[in-house]
Amino acid sequence: MSGEPPEERVIWRKRFQGQHFDFRGKSIFTRFDDCEFVKCTLLIDYQTEQLAFTACVFKDCNIDKLEQDEQRGLYVRDNFFDRPLEERRAEFEKRLAEALAARKAKGK
Repeated sequence: MSGEPPEERVIWRKRFQGQHFDFRGKSIFTRFDDCEFVKCTLLIDYQTEQLAFTACVFKDCNIDKLEQDEQRGLYVRDNFFDRPLEERRAEFEKRLAEALAARKAKGK
């Protein structure tokens, strides 16, 4: 070993779709900046270390939030978590049905 800290990887403005990320029990030394994760699976446990997500978008993934833990080197800032597509579609259909029912009732 050289005694130097491991090199940190910075992944910037990359789009990941349908990928599986298993960070469990690892020191990653990776930072994701302004990335988009679509239909991805991210596995993070209490042993995951040195991982950061900043200004990332998570769409239809298995997570709806990320917890920061500075002691482990987990940094989270300005991320956006979009609800699953099926959930948004169901809400849209419900609002559409309500609007049509209200329009029909108003017309009588």
